[in-house]
Amino acid sequence: MELWSHVWTLCMLGCVSCFLQSKRIQLAGNGYTGVTVAISDKLNPTEIHIHKLKELLTTASAQLYRSTKYHLYFKDITIVLPRSWPNNFTKEFVSGPQLDTAHIIVEKPNPLVDNKPYVSGMTGCGQPGRYIHLEPITVQVLPAEGLADKILVHHWGHFRWGLFDEHGDKEAPVLTLNRNPWFYSSEGTFKPNICAEDIKGANYQGYCQSARQCLLDESGLPEEGCKFCVDERANIAKGSIMGKPEISSVVEFCDDENSEVPHNQEANTPHNRLCRGKSAWQIMRLHSDFKDTTPGSPTQNTVPTFRVVQQRKSQNVVLVLDKSGSMNSYDRRINKLKEISANYIKNWSPNATSIAVVTFNETASVTAPLTTVISEQDRQGLVTLINEINASGATSIGAGLRKAIELLKDGGDNIKGNEIILVSDGANTILPGIDDVREEVLREGVIIQAVAIGREAEERIDKLAKDSGGFNFFYSGNDQSTALADIFLGIATSSSDEGEKMYQIESKAVNVTKGKNYTTMITIDETVGRDTTILLMGSGVDFSAATVSGPGNSLLTTGPCSDSCSLKINGLAEVGEYVIDISSSLDTESILTLTAHSYSRNPSEGVFTASAWTSSDSFNFSPSTPIVLYASVQKGISPILDADVKMFIEDSEGHVMTVDLFDDGLGLDITEGDGLYTGVILPSQIKSGGRHSLKLVVTGKNGETKILIPKSKRKRREIQTSDASADIETETVSAFKRVAAGGAFTIMNYKPVTEDRMPPARITTLRLVSSEISSFRISWDAVGDDVNVGNASLYKILMSTNYSTLLNSPETVPPLTQNIPLPSKPGNTEVYSLSLPTAGVNYYIAVHAVDDAGNQGEVSNIVSMSVVNDQSWKRGEYKRMTSSQSISLQGLILSACAAAVFVFIVISCGCYVCSKTFKSGSRKNDFNYHRDELSNKILHGRDFQRGSKLNMYQLPYLYFVKGNRVRDPRIYGYKSDSYLYYIS
Repeated sequence: MELWSHVWTLCMLGCVSCFLQSKRIQLAGNGYTGVTVAISDKLNPTEIHIHKLKELLTTASAQLYRSTKYHLYFKDITIVLPRSWPNNFTKEFVSGPQLDTAHIIVEKPNPLVDNKPYVSGMTGCGQPGRYIHLEPITVQVLPAEGLADKILVHHWGHFRWGLFDEHGDKEAPVLTLNRNPWFYSSEGTFKPNICAEDIKGANYQGYCQSARQCLLDESGLPEEGCKFCVDERANIAKGSIMGKPEISSVVEFCDDENSEVPHNQEANTPHNRLCRGKSAWQIMRLHSDFKDTTPGSPTQNTVPTFRVVQQRKSQNVVLVLDKSGSMNSYDRRINKLKEISANYIKNWSPNATSIAVVTFNETASVTAPLTTVISEQDRQGLVTLINEINASGATSIGAGLRKAIELLKDGGDNIKGNEIILVSDGANTILPGIDDVREEVLREGVIIQAVAIGREAEERIDKLAKDSGGFNFFYSGNDQSTALADIFLGIATSSSDEGEKMYQIESKAVNVTKGKNYTTMITIDETVGRDTTILLMGSGVDFSAATVSGPGNSLLTTGPCSDSCSLKINGLAEVGEYVIDISSSLDTESILTLTAHSYSRNPSEGVFTASAWTSSDSFNFSPSTPIVLYASVQKGISPILDADVKMFIEDSEGHVMTVDLFDDGLGLDITEGDGLYTGVILPSQIKSGGRHSLKLVVTGKNGETKILIPKSKRKRREIQTSDASADIETETVSAFKRVAAGGAFTIMNYKPVTEDRMPPARITTLRLVSSEISSFRISWDAVGDDVNVGNASLYKILMSTNYSTLLNSPETVPPLTQNIPLPSKPGNTEVYSLSLPTAGVNYYIAVHAVDDAGNQGEVSNIVSMSVVNDQSWKRGEYKRMTSSQSISLQGLILSACAAAVFVFIVISCGCYVCSKTFKSGSRKNDFNYHRDELSNKILHGRDFQRGSKLNMYQLPYLYFVKGNRVRDPRIYGYKSDSYLYYIS
């Protein structure tokens, strides 16, 4: 139990310091400041109107204030326009790419979530997401329906406070493997999975217009495809905004049972499953947003102040390098720093970047002025100046930062968004220090990327980097480590615009000896291959040659190399494997660092990407608390499944541990198959305290690794079943590899582990699989001995008629003893059968695993069970139709309906055309002409008037449009002055 109390505290209290939220959102009174909304360069100005976006954020701010009981609203918001847009929208510009650090991204719709908004990168209850993905319909169209503000607040709950859905719809970024059911067993019936009682609606099979009541299947559960269709307008019942925000009466977050919006603990929702039955407000009150605020006035002005800026065409970067005496010791760190800085300038920094170099010891000086690198001559000029750096003296990091800001401000422009790459290996010994320049750094808005070398590096640079919107990195100094190269290449990658972004495809240490060739291989996959560069680095090392041979007998060879050499495959390289041979003329063994990077093969298509982070940037060591690691693996916005994902963790003493990450929905991985991989560092694996670096390596296996894609022939949403997986399929991908630096974290108060105090993971997959009168079966996925490692020893299955007792005092509930299954391999399905002793009574059941040392995992999600006596749920006395038969039946019904509608339309259109032709004889009165003309205007962003009727949960939409007014899609007739319009 101690493990999960630690994890729970970490999730609740550590989220503000999470790697994901290094982007600075702060509170000024009750108002959020620093909120950033970035528009993707894949959208053009006709698809997103800035004034519509402002209107949405303004109404969402007011709704957020009401929904949080007058605690929070959006005080100021920065909207970032892509650099590809015309520069006539604003006169204010910022440097650097903004999509990586934005809190809300306005992007093309994602078909994997039915083109709805969603939050990317949700990792656990109370933990923040990566960003909110908004699509044009939510911004341009839904505000007229009066829904968009609540939808945005709903997703802010996901993103900011780590709340989950409280309804039966499938809203996760991947729908195909989501096991979220529509109903739960309670009080002799099956109730809809929603955080509200007495919500009006009906149970329908297949789709909400089917008018066929659901039946029970052969297992006694609601049949496949059965869903609860909410009456969105007639409801007056209160419910959580994390449930169904489209219900008109739902405007708040649920709270305790005595509140106006009581939380429904029984419902088998993702929120109850992952947040241990706690209400939204129970989670929210633990967040610093609410700990640090008191309710404001109901009359508070909640209209945000907007700042519209546009990305500049180029970025300014200042390398602030430590040249103090300590850099001359410890294996000549100054040489490694000069080498990596030179390669950053020569090989990795994007074209048109302006780069300067500041060095510091007890004072600071400009080693190289701000120079725009366009030609090889520009780059070589900066490298020559770097090679002249010599290390000596004391350390004043503050002096180096202050000199960099002075240099940037000499240009006279706003320097917000400019980058400073700060590298240091020691503590600040001479004033000014970090604290002396902190306020100036934050006021100017520069982004600090802090690189600490060795265990003595100043700790305060980490916090300054995070608070500025940057990241902190760590290099142990170990010769076998590739961390320094990965860090600089990763910083260069994050500084690139989307169309010019580099992708790291290899990183490894290479040991070479005279007379022996070293051979390795890289893979150029189907998404990259433009201007690929292979780089070999070895400070002070001379080696004979390197040769690269690839498909089609292509061959590249270098001459003798000193310190470093590169091989570049210009243009588009063929897809396939490339063999690299390295020979050495040295008498002793030498260690080289090999990296390879490439650019996208087609900038308009998705590329394999990988990114990594931890649940926090600092951990107070505990022998029963794991460190949780995350990696997102995608192609464009589509998840990659079944990849080999490994994290390499290097400590300050040079120890390296390897952790496998999985996307299996077990333990701390909350959703199977969403492209978000999870792993843990067990306390027994940790060898020292202090800083640790992360390196992510993702390998796609040819023929095994898959991508989730939408089916090419999607059915109209009105006739789809509730199973969204029908619209998604997998497709195998070719082999690929990606490498990424994942930042750094610090372990405090480390002590060696001497005994097993690590319990199994909490089971979150408990579910009801059959309900046969009084006989029930439940199942769950097995977890391990230590979280998900090894086999647990036994299960304790608990049953009670009191939900609160099972949730809060499980130790007082005696476990069941009959036919308890023995734990199997993690991930296997366990099944348990039981009978309920009394009909008409609600029973609650939970399970937890125990290891051989007696450590108990936390109690699982709780499942409600009762004997069904509700006569409205009839058992289906029919042979289950195959999916093709079901589709055929639906097709027959729809064909008949379509024929009738077609006849009606033809007659009406004929009357319409005749009438208009009689009046004017103009072709512009033809129905098809007006329909096409109107569709064209809508697609080009014409404003919709308020009061338009739209339903975000039915795509594509069937609309009847009069003028600019979009009519109710549920009206299946049209009048002579209406036009038919589809949005796909």
